[in-house]
This record gives sequence, C-alpha cells and structure tokens, in this order.
Amino acid sequence: MLLRFEVSNHRSILEPVELSMIAMDEDRPAARAFERLDEKVLTVAGIYGANASGKTNVVDAMAWISRAIRDSLREWEDWIPRDPFNFEPGLSRPSTFGIDLMVNEVRYRYELELTESQVLFEALYSYPQRRRRRLFERENDKLTFRRGTEIVAAGHELVTPTTLVMSTSSRLNAEIDAVARWLRDLRPVGFSPGVPFGLGRGHYHRGMRWSVPGWEDDLADTFDWSQPELFSTRSEVDGLETRRSLALALLQFADLGIHDVEVVSGTDHHTGHAGRRMRMLHIAAARTRPFELCDESEGTLTWLSLMPALLTAFQTGGLIVMDELDASLHPSISSRLIQMFQDPSMNRPGGQIVFTSHDVALLGYLNRDEVWLTTKQSDASTVLTPLSDYRGHRVRRSVNLERAYLEGRFGGTPIVDPSRVRQALAAISSS
Repeated sequence: MLLRFEVSNHRSILEPVELSMIAMDEDRPAARAFERLDEKVLTVAGIYGANASGKTNVVDAMAWISRAIRDSLREWEDWIPRDPFNFEPGLSRPSTFGIDLMVNEVRYRYELELTESQVLFEALYSYPQRRRRRLFERENDKLTFRRGTEIVAAGHELVTPTTLVMSTSSRLNAEIDAVARWLRDLRPVGFSPGVPFGLGRGHYHRGMRWSVPGWEDDLADTFDWSQPELFSTRSEVDGLETRRSLALALLQFADLGIHDVEVVSGTDHHTGHAGRRMRMLHIAAARTRPFELCDESEGTLTWLSLMPALLTAFQTGGLIVMDELDASLHPSISSRLIQMFQDPSMNRPGGQIVFTSHDVALLGYLNRDEVWLTTKQSDASTVLTPLSDYRGHRVRRSVNLERAYLEGRFGGTPIVDPSRVRQALAAISSS
C-alpha cells in the first residue's frame, strides 16, 4: 500500500509537495492497520482544485514514475524524458520523487533525483524492524548494494547514466523486484487529448515519444484487444470463471443496462479490427441484442476502462490513480466506488485509489484526511494541501465539506469574475 508520495519539479509542481495516505482519524474501518507500522493507512484520496491548479499533475507524477521504472531500460538511451516546471528555476533544477509504501507487510522508501541527461541519485531502503536498512544507493555513477545482497552481474552492467536501477530489478534480487513490481503495476486511468496519461512534454522531446500500443486507435478498438479475457469462458484457463463472475458483477453494478458479455472472433465491420472482441448483451422486451463497443456510450467505455484495474485492486491490492473520477460516470456510481474502496469487507487486500475530481457531491463520502486541495501560486506553480491542515482540528469530521468547499472556506475553487467578459461584449455591441 502507498503511504506517502513526494514530488518536486514535475510539470506545474516546482517546490516539493506530499500526498499522504496516513489516516488522521484512525477509529474508522476504512483505516487499515499494519503490525510493523504505528500509523493506519487510507485506501482513498481525492484531490480537488480549480481548473489549471495542478490536480492532474499530482497523479500524473505517480503515473510517470511507474512508467519510468517499467520502461527506462528499453526506452531511455541518451536522454531522460522528464517533464520539469516550464519556467526557471525549474528548467535548471533536477526533478525529485519519494515514495513510501508497504509491500509484503514491510515498509520501503524509494528515492529518485534526475535531470534530462542523467540519474543523480536513486535509492531503496527497507524497514523490516522499523529501522532503516539500505538495499541499494546510487549516486551518479557510484552504485552500492547492501552487504550480502545477491546480485546477478548482468543486472549491474545494465545500469547506465539514464537507466533506473529499479528497471533492472528482475536481474537483481527478489526483495528489490517485489517493490519494483508494485510500482510498475500502478494503474493510471485517464485520457488527455493527444497525450497518454503519465506522458508529458518530455516524452515528445527531440521528436521522440514512448510507445503506447493502441493509443492512436479508437477507444473501442483499445478495449477490443485489451479486455476480452475478462469475460472469457475458456475452461482450460484456471480461475477464468471466478474472474468472469467478478467482472460481470462490476459491470452490472454500474447499471449500464448490460445483462451479459460475449467474446467473439472475427472482424468488426464497424472498426475493421480482427481477432477476439467483446460484445455487450442488452435485453429489451424480453429479447437479447448484442452491441458492439462502438455502439456503447462514453460512460460505458469509461467504466470498462476502469475494470481491469478494479479487478486487480479488489483481488490482489495495488494502486489506481485516476484523473477526473466523475468524468462520464453518474455521481451515484462514483460515490459507490469510493465506498467500495473504503469497505474492508469488499476491499480485503487494501487496494487504493487516488483521484482528481470537480464533483463536490463526492465530498460527502470522504473524510477530512481523504481530501487534498491544489492551488496555483503567483509564479504558476502548484501547492498541494491536506484539508485537515485548514483551521487545525476545527475541520471536524462532522463538517459539511461540500458546502464549506463551495463557500471557498478551504480555497481550491475558481475565482469567477464575469466583468471582463461583460466589458468585451459591451465593446462589441457598441462597435
């Protein structure tokens, strides 16, 4: 589980900001306990703020570090596609990341500092007995592993000035690889026009970009190749029936009018896609009719895009980071989704979701330690503040967060002034 995430000099984030999943109000079922951790951990965090205040950039930083660990070995050669603050001093400063997490009931901390040309510092520490133990430290070209750690020689040789040690984890040892896998498997869900979530300006530097299979395809095409196995009934694959039942339950939970899903082979005459694909079965007047994905609503496609990550979170744990949770989803679905993550009887492995949203109605389902606010400074940089910091303990659990947020008591809301628009319209009318 994620405990804390820190980042500086990434997109609109210049100075360090921290998102903490440590519970402030520990007497709730939603706060999870660990034997080797004094604090309890949350499974939900919602980030609110005005447009262009940097909400997306916080979760984008999480997606960036996950993709970096997954791809630096094969994608980074003579440069690092970081995405620094677009003004000075950001362009001349390194970017930094810090992550505290629990893996296999042990706390770890991963630290990273880099520029466009090289990794300046990288380290992984563990706290098996609540005391820090170094697994590895890398400062420029000097790499040191903990004494007694078994290292495959090839793994050490793969580390270059632009390659992360964590990207070579499968060549190192099982403990390092377990942490790297957790970070690699972080699930970003969200789509930005023209740019895959977690990829920013740096990934288009020098005319290059990280490849994202299927991104250029239509959204329905992407689902065609990525998700039919969720609903497969092939008996030769163990566990498919159980997974299909859970997938179908999640699909029907969203009340999308879908009775069942069938997986068919062939070419979709709408998209020209060949291979195995899903069709949604709808019932009307006691008759069943299959719908191709291109015939489904945006809300249905949004929910389908979430399902692989939800299945993983509720079965084995892990972290989902999602931009605009409320986009194309009915508020009742978004609120129930939050409650599912908070409910330990449903979310037994402690899957987590960190999301951004404008939907103030969701604040009614969040505790004060689950809400974070972004604001933009005069220099265009982002500040991230926990709601629990506002007025100290006077931000009680009983406060109406929705009303207080809309009243501007915590900031994070846009300052809407129509006077300039009114003046411009008046000038047009008089011309």
